[in-house]
This record gives sequence, C-alpha cells and structure tokens, in this order.
Amino acid sequence: MNTYRCTALLFLISTLFACKKKDTLKGIDKAALFAPPTATEIDAVERSWAQRNLAPQDITIVETQFITPKLSAYIISFRLGVIQEYAAVLAPITTERVPLLFYAGGFSINEEPVNAVKVKLPEEDLPFIYVIPSMRGQYVSLELSGKLLRSPLSGGSRFDAFDGATDDVIACLNAVGSLFQQADTSRAMIRGGSRGGTVALLAGIRDQRFKRVAPVAFNSDFIALTAQHYNDPTYKVQFLDGLIKGTSTIAQTRQLIIGSSPFYFCKQIPKAQLHAAQNDRITPAAQAELLFNEMKNQGVGDRATLFIYPNLDHSNIATGNTELENRINTFFSAPW
Repeated sequence: MNTYRCTALLFLISTLFACKKKDTLKGIDKAALFAPPTATEIDAVERSWAQRNLAPQDITIVETQFITPKLSAYIISFRLGVIQEYAAVLAPITTERVPLLFYAGGFSINEEPVNAVKVKLPEEDLPFIYVIPSMRGQYVSLELSGKLLRSPLSGGSRFDAFDGATDDVIACLNAVGSLFQQADTSRAMIRGGSRGGTVALLAGIRDQRFKRVAPVAFNSDFIALTAQHYNDPTYKVQFLDGLIKGTSTIAQTRQLIIGSSPFYFCKQIPKAQLHAAQNDRITPAAQAELLFNEMKNQGVGDRATLFIYPNLDHSNIATGNTELENRINTFFSAPW
C-alpha cells in the first residue's frame, strides 16, 4: 500500500471514529425524536401551559435607588414554586397607569449567567415601567446614571432557557403588577435578543397581556434545529441531557422542544416586529422568515413585520444599529 493510500485510509478511519464519538444520541431513535409535531402533541403543550401556577409568592422590594425626582430603580424578588427569582425595575413616579416594557436577555454556556442592561435616561419622563427579569439560574444587572443595581443569583437551572424562562417572565409580570400601583399589566410589551427573542415570542403566545413583541436574532423551530445540531453543547444542555441520561423519555423531550418553539403556536403571536441579521449563523435569518411565512399561512401575517439587516451577524445586529432601534422605539411608542 503506498503512502497516499495509507494516509487516506487512516484519515477515513479517524474521521469515522470521530463521528461516532460525537453522536450524543447514539442508540436513541432520532426519527421519532425529531419527527414533525402532531396536533395532539401541540395540544398537550398548550394544556400544560394552562395548568401551570405562575402566581408568584413572597413578593418584595430588595433594593431601591432614587434616580431623579420622577424615577426610581428597584431590585425585586419573588418565589415561583421553590425557585427564588429577581428582577430589576425602572419605574416612573406617577399616579397614572403606565404600560410595561420587558427586556429578556440571551444565553451562553460559556459566559457569565447575567441579564445585564445599561440604560441611558430619556430626556422626557419615562412613559412605561422597564422590567429586566433575571430568569432562572441568572442574576440581573442594571446600570444607569452612574449607579449599578445587581441582584443575587436566581434559583433553578439556566439551562431551562426557553419554556422555564417564559414561566419566569410571566410570573415577573404578575409580581410587578402586585408591587407597583402605576403598572397597567394589561398593556405589556417585550423585547428580547437571541434566546431572549424566542422567550419574547413565547411570552406573547402564552399571555395575552403582552400586546407587542420585538424579538431580535431569534430561533423559532427547535425541532428542526436540534435535529441538525444535537451534538452542539448548547442544544444538548437545553434540550437533550435528560434523554441522554435516561431521566426523560422521547415524549417528554419532544414536549420540551415543541414548547420552546414559537413556530408551532404562531397563530397566537400578538403584534410583532421581527428582526434578523442576514449573516447570522447562530440564529439564522431563515428562522425569522420561517415564522413570518407561517404567520401568513395561518392568516395572521398582518400582525407582523419582518426586517432583515444585510451584512450583519449575531454579534453586531444590535450594536450601533440606529435603524433597528428607531423601528423598535416607534413600535413600542405607538398609541394604544
């Protein structure tokens, strides 16, 4: 055997071995796991949502910072079941009822578990209550006017990053409504980036008090995506660990993945402004197009507007993008 053929054979053997080694779902029926959801499965997810108790307990203000005579910032805490959670709240001091604007942050297994926001104070009075929930397994950080509010770490697993995190957002809406008399919880809005974009959509789907959603750089169908990326560490910890370890069944895993996928519930999405980056490889623009087209197929396309930004990617879609910011600000400030 000549050197070239020997080298080629060794390369082929090592490649095959590497592929086998990377198959985290070896022995699991992938065809069953990643089959398109049935109507029965989708109904089961919706029933599960309806049966959850998302009424927070032990709601309290942990910290208060007076920012201006008309504005204060707070760290609040509440308990959802056995999970202690936190949120940062920026609230105008007013006797009027005002809407709420939520911000849901992203997710990375390699970065600090924080939902961090730096706010520039508006020149005029803040027209809404701004809420940044930590979500489970994370803490929240709010920086403004030279002051920094930082919460303790919320309980629970941050790897429950979509379905569970949406529970947290809805419970946080209930907590803020309980603490602040000026909060008009019937007029809630939510913006999110990356993981937070998907959570924003899920919040709008699951709770009709969220009237406007603005997801940025988001995924919408995790059945198809997980089928493509099941060896990826992020998809593994978010959806597949229980199945791999034998603590979850295929049916339970599918329910988690389906319940994390706005695509299958897009008929319930409220008014939405969808933002995607043309060169995004983490949350491809095709995921936003898929959702937008399905909304049109379901007869609710008039609720959504889709913007795809050329020459941008996941890392810079929201960095210095005044076009995006102006669109979202106009969307959220429209008359009710």
